Amino acid sequence: MIFYLIYVSSSVELMPEEDLLVLLRQAQAKNCDLDISGMLLYKGGNFMQMLEGEEETVRELYATIKQDERHKDVLTVITGRVKERNFAGWSMGFKNMDKIADLQNYESYIKDNLTLYSFQDDAVHAYEFITYFNESNR
Repeated sequence: MIFYLIYVSSSVELMPEEDLLVLLRQAQAKNCDLDISGMLLYKGGNFMQMLEGEEETVRELYATIKQDERHKDVLTVITGRVKERNFAGWSMGFKNMDKIADLQNYESYIKDNLTLYSFQDDAVHAYEFITYFNESNR
């Protein structure tokens, strides 16, 4: 079984596209070395990320991510186990949600920033939301 963890956080300042790409390249390199896959979403200064892999490795990486000074208010939304990876081919996928106008059933999430409050009543929606991107981008 594959362990997954989804968290949200807020950047300390709005990140320009170039900085987001640097962050993505760093995450991809580190995740490749650790055999971790996942997806990173960015919207209006907020992040949502899913990490998946061996549980101890994911938790250790998450502990490191929580110490990163580029963001704050890091909150775990949901953890769990799945039979196979959602993002098997990606060390880290990425979507800048500020550049997406329409996502069918998730329009209300796109209009709001990605925050824990968007998913606090039903964390399963966070899982459904982020894994939506594994099908739409392949």
